[in-house]
Amino acid sequence: MALSALAAVLVLVAATGGVALWRTESYDENIERIVGALPSDRASAEADPGRNWLLVGSDLRGEATAGKWRSGESGSDVIILLHMPEHSERAFAISFPRDSWVEIPGHGKAKINDAYREGGPRLLVRTVEELSGVAVDHFAALDFRGFERMVDALGGVTLDLPNAIHDPTNGWSWPAGQNRMDGEEALRFVRERKGLSGSDIDRVQRQQVFLNAMAEKVAESDLSSDPQRLDRLLTAASESMAVDDRADAATLRAVAMRLLDTGPERITFATLAVAKPAWVDGQNVLRLDKSVNDGFFKALEEDRLRAYIDKHGLANDAERLGRETDGQPHDQ
Repeated sequence: MALSALAAVLVLVAATGGVALWRTESYDENIERIVGALPSDRASAEADPGRNWLLVGSDLRGEATAGKWRSGESGSDVIILLHMPEHSERAFAISFPRDSWVEIPGHGKAKINDAYREGGPRLLVRTVEELSGVAVDHFAALDFRGFERMVDALGGVTLDLPNAIHDPTNGWSWPAGQNRMDGEEALRFVRERKGLSGSDIDRVQRQQVFLNAMAEKVAESDLSSDPQRLDRLLTAASESMAVDDRADAATLRAVAMRLLDTGPERITFATLAVAKPAWVDGQNVLRLDKSVNDGFFKALEEDRLRAYIDKHGLANDAERLGRETDGQPHDQ
């Protein structure tokens, strides 16, 4: 969700066509700036080549309120590290499962989702940096209300599912083949995990597939010839987004052009390797595979990430959607 929202807002410069300059400025003004979202100690800023954005889809609900992103009261339902290598036209969207059992600075072991709830963007950024060794250059967040509005502004998004998906807990089903989803249904599709055989991993996979379909819809739509639809899309995204206070208009324009040059076909979606699920203090958590993930982030630093992802099978595989993994549903 966050990746699509960020892309939609950031491609404004190239996509607006006849939209007046004052509208461009109004979109930028809609985006809230989070003071202190990035840690003040940026000693690791040169740790790897390229640019890194930490993107979050927040489970905050209701109307937008000033300062909501700073409170730390909501969780980070979607956590993606968007890595754009320095000397490549590729981009990598790396998902961190929200149930990943990690060390949260100053709080001990917990689910990575708790970092955002306990300390907001700043603590989540610190947690990701210490886990990965990768410097986060910028932070962006989108709430669910904005995600729904964006999908509806696009006229819905169609997924071509290789297998039927059924959620016995809520009675929701999606048949194999073409499935057109409006904003409300899309949110159900990317959020639901009760009854899924792979729990949070299955949900991450759904999110990646939907993000790719949404990015393709944005790329294929001739939004420049439909200023009203473009305005609805960008208004919905910008009113529901926040970025760190170091991301000024020039920063957004620069990454916009980078994403435009990359295109959805050269964005690789991957997920951190998980060793096994486990129960800790009554919580169903995911223990990460440290050896594989250490190599993953080493490959990122050395600009050989694509080959490493292929070698270890970490890329999203849409063909697995709807298949059983262990045959046992996980609820939490």
